[in-house]
Amino acid sequence: MNKLQRYYFGQLVPVFLLIMVGLTLIALLTQSLSQLDLLFERGQSAATFLGISLLATPQIMAIVMPVGLFAAVSWTYSRLHQDNEIIVAYGAGWTLWRVAEPAFRLAALGAVLALAVNLFVQPLALREMRERLFEIRADFASSMVREGEFRSTVDGLMIFARRIDRDGTLHGLIISDTKSASNPVIYAAQRGTIAKLETGPVIVLQDGSVQRKLESGQIDLIGFSNYVVELRGFADKNLELFYKPSDRFLPQLLKPDLTDYWDRDHVGDLLAEAHRRLAAPIICLSSVALAMLAVLGGSFSRQGYAARIGWAFGGLIFMLLSFTGLIPTVADNPGLGLVLYLIPLAVLFFSTRSMRSRLPSFVRLSDNFEPDSKRGIRGDYAH
Repeated sequence: MNKLQRYYFGQLVPVFLLIMVGLTLIALLTQSLSQLDLLFERGQSAATFLGISLLATPQIMAIVMPVGLFAAVSWTYSRLHQDNEIIVAYGAGWTLWRVAEPAFRLAALGAVLALAVNLFVQPLALREMRERLFEIRADFASSMVREGEFRSTVDGLMIFARRIDRDGTLHGLIISDTKSASNPVIYAAQRGTIAKLETGPVIVLQDGSVQRKLESGQIDLIGFSNYVVELRGFADKNLELFYKPSDRFLPQLLKPDLTDYWDRDHVGDLLAEAHRRLAAPIICLSSVALAMLAVLGGSFSRQGYAARIGWAFGGLIFMLLSFTGLIPTVADNPGLGLVLYLIPLAVLFFSTRSMRSRLPSFVRLSDNFEPDSKRGIRGDYAH
């Protein structure tokens, strides 16, 4: 790139980064709402919630990148055009493609970044998020107790704690074990703590009593100074770590494990996810082509290009919806995977072709001349 192209590129990058940060934060906040119930109901800290939310950031960035590129390119080139900085380049004999080169360089960088995220960063981050969520679900003991509430997070067990100290000590404990309907047990203790042993989670009770209903119908009451209630019998034994298609690496998507029942039954879903990851970066180029068509593919206007940009943005949304909407169809018919590549390529081809055909006449003629630093401009406009 020459000096003027580097100037254009320097104008694009900060705007693109600012828009990407804004879009990512908005999408991240929206996506995080789906984790609120799980995390808060499981008694997790704000740091855990933030860490899990941040692990979804790479995937969100790859999704919003085409929109960020479109917004950055359309806004920056629109401003440059209205400030006559584009007209100066045309007057110096630049072709449209030399003017648009910085935007397409940024699009190429975005496409490479999106591909790297889709192939490597996304599965790594989502796997880590899936494992953390699995640990939270498996660690049900931390969600069993809430101060001043009767909680029954698993069948057959209800726990009440009047107060919970900062160190985790539970005061005024009542535990109802109805796993055996014919022999229910009620524990009452002044204090207690949740501990994790090799055999599983337990609650250590102090200064309390155990009430059992005997088969004869009588109540057996026993006092204790220390008592351990095991909780492993209430754990979800069917809980199993499962990696979704979005969590898997490309080789695992292209070559599913046919010995696994789920993989064998969802080969189409795995292949559709693979095609989506490989085709999505092309949308970055298509979105920039649409933005350039909106700004440079028509006559100059000092009132701006809001209408043309609006139509181009509508085309971008239609392309994204078509691309996303066809993924289930590709999952059912893997042979249609080529369509996911054709959609952004078709938009890229027709946008660049339309941009060239709609240029004002003085710009099209400028393709036939070039600046001469010693003798001025030569070519069709050299008079």
